[in-house]
Amino acid sequence: MHLRYLHNISMRWKGLQTMTLYEAIFRRKSIRKYRDTEIDPKLLEKIEQYGEDAVGIRPEIRTKWKILKGSDKRLAGLFLVKAPYYVVLYSEICEDYRKNAGCLMEQLVLYLHTKGIGSCYQGGARVKHEDEKELEPVMIMAFGYPAEPLERDREAFKRMELNRFVKVHGNFGKVQRKLLEAARVAPSAMNLQPWRFVVTDGKIHMFVKKPGKIGYQMQQDFNLFDAGIALAHMLVTAEEQWFDLEYQKLDSILEKDFPNNMYVGSLLILNESEKI
Repeated sequence: MHLRYLHNISMRWKGLQTMTLYEAIFRRKSIRKYRDTEIDPKLLEKIEQYGEDAVGIRPEIRTKWKILKGSDKRLAGLFLVKAPYYVVLYSEICEDYRKNAGCLMEQLVLYLHTKGIGSCYQGGARVKHEDEKELEPVMIMAFGYPAEPLERDREAFKRMELNRFVKVHGNFGKVQRKLLEAARVAPSAMNLQPWRFVVTDGKIHMFVKKPGKIGYQMQQDFNLFDAGIALAHMLVTAEEQWFDLEYQKLDSILEKDFPNNMYVGSLLILNESEKI
């Protein structure tokens, strides 16, 4: 299973943006306070269409987006942020569906930021009286115009340094550094940053930490979704910087057992020599 990312998939939006998705990676932050201001219906349509057009690591997985108004009070859950809008991402249940969902939703998060709209993942939320029968709600996200600063400086990110979660067993040049720096600043549940990377010649292999026994399944679900978020940052970076990447799951790694980590997949850098 693999996906070749083509540059023109997301570049088609750049003529409409004052900020690129790549720039948003290093400026966006979670927004928990919102103004009670409506978003223009035409922009809401563009937001929904952007989600529909986004490409994940498994394009064949069936997904569906649904935008809800906060005033409808259709959501419940712990730590629910009060917002004028929420978007729910549904998916069929299959291999890699949580990683794929994380990759899709983070692209929408970055797009919203380029439009001056804040967002915040709602991992503990659920839809009351769910009427979707075929697909599972994977994640809910609050969004709207912010009542607090929309951005932060790059220095304000509280993240581990690369040497804390990257092992290098091959060439580590400009391409690898840019891709991994984008992954480093990705958001994650409770800021746990569960991803780990191994760099070999022409490849970046991604893993996530295995959770402890308490709350294992829930934390594993979050870790896999967060892995998709980090992958989105890397793929957006590749499109911006014109790196050619291919996402694969390698049998030679899948067949191995890792006591503390779970293999997510590998990014193959196809034209590395031309970019360094």
